[in-house]
Amino acid sequence: MCKRTLDLLGAVLVLLFFLPIGLVMIAAIRCSRPGPILEREPTVGLHGGRFGRWRLHRPLERESVFDRVLWRAGLIDLPSMVNVIDGDMSLIGPRPHSPEQYAVLSQGRPDYARLLEARPGIIRPRAREGEPSWSAELDYVARWSVFVDLKVAALYVIQGLFREEQGVD
Repeated sequence: MCKRTLDLLGAVLVLLFFLPIGLVMIAAIRCSRPGPILEREPTVGLHGGRFGRWRLHRPLERESVFDRVLWRAGLIDLPSMVNVIDGDMSLIGPRPHSPEQYAVLSQGRPDYARLLEARPGIIRPRAREGEPSWSAELDYVARWSVFVDLKVAALYVIQGLFREEQGVD
């Protein structure tokens, strides 16, 4: 209950904070390239349930400079806050996986089912080196608490300020 409250409050605050930037982003995307602005990426969530994760569309061809800037800034997942409000995702949790990734990982990793005990997150737990890791995600699911969420969020902000590249999936 506490995590859900923090997720809702955090997602609403992030959306309100980024609303002006989001409107500028949408206008800039529309002016820089044709095609869709948003997409719903099939994603496996809590207990293996499926949902459509909202993201900014990143074209494979004819990617604009602005698209690359959004990707590097890590803003491509900003629309996923809607999934947090809907209850499909959490602000902090294990990496979201596509159905294809789910099929491969569930066959090749016996501990994969443990990750499905938590909602996928926009911010992922990281190893000491600052990189997302399988063991950090498993440890997060096993030891979750409000304190752990606050720690992961603080480390994300601190490490994010010093990272060269964001938006790495």
